[in-house]
Amino acid sequence: MSRQYSLAHLSMIAVPPARLASVAADAGFEWFSLRLTPSPSTGVDHGHLGDDAALEDLRRRIADSGARLLDLEVIRMKGPESVDQAVPLLEAAEALGARYVIATVEDADPVRRVDTLAAMAEAAAHHHTSIAVEFMMFTASPTLLDCVDVVRACGGPNVVVLPDVLHVIRSGGTMEQVAATPASLLPYAQICGAQGPGPAPDAAAARAEGVGARLLPDDGDLPVREFVAALPASTILAVESPLAGQADPSDPLGLARRMLAAGRRVAGEPA
Repeated sequence: MSRQYSLAHLSMIAVPPARLASVAADAGFEWFSLRLTPSPSTGVDHGHLGDDAALEDLRRRIADSGARLLDLEVIRMKGPESVDQAVPLLEAAEALGARYVIATVEDADPVRRVDTLAAMAEAAAHHHTSIAVEFMMFTASPTLLDCVDVVRACGGPNVVVLPDVLHVIRSGGTMEQVAATPASLLPYAQICGAQGPGPAPDAAAARAEGVGARLLPDDGDLPVREFVAALPASTILAVESPLAGQADPSDPLGLARRMLAAGRRVAGEPA
C-alpha cells in the first residue's frame, strides 16, 4: 500500500490558497492544507473567512485542481468561548469540503479544556468536518501522550490526534509512543527535517524552530524514517517544511516537487 501525501500551507504560506491547490496537484500531492486564519508569526492573512464569494471561488478552484483539501488551520482552544469564535472557520471547512480543522489546546484547566474540545467536536460535526488536535511544547497539550488523553477524554468520534515529527521529538516523545497510539487516531501526520536529534531546551525555542527553522523531511537529524515506520500504513503524510531563506519563493511548484520527493524518500518509496 503506497502512502498518500499532503502539502501543508505553512511550507509556502505566502502562496494564495487557490494557487496552492493547483501547485499541490501539479506536483503530485493527493492532498493539501490551507491556513485561513491570520498567521501572527508570518503576518500573512489570505482574507477568505467571512467572504462567501471568495470561498465559493476557492471551492471551484479546488475542485478544478484535482487535489483534495485535507485540513484548515487553526482553532486555538483557550476556553469555552473558542467554540463560537471557531464558527467562521468551521463554515469555511464545510463550504470547501475540508476533512479536518486543526485545533490546539491552550487552556490550562484540565476539565474545561476537555469540555471545550467535546463542544468543538459537536460544532464540527454540525458542519460535516472533524477536529485534528495538534500538540506542541508551547501549548497546554505539549506531548503526544497529553494529546491522546485529551482526545480520548472528550469522547468525540470525529476528533483525532495530529502528530508532527518535530513536536514529537522536541517534546521528548518516542517512536514507541507513536506506534502504541491507536490507528484510528492517526489518519494523518506531519513530517519535516530539522537540525539536532533531541528535545528542545524550552517552549520558546520549540516555537521559533517550528515556525522558521525546518528542513526537508530527508534532511537534518530527526528520525523521520522511524517516525513514518511507526505510523499506520494508511496515515497520510503532510509535508510541513517552511524553509526560511532556503527556497525560491517565485517557484512554488519546483519547491512542492522537492518536498514530495523528500517525503517519498523517508517513506521508502521512489521519489
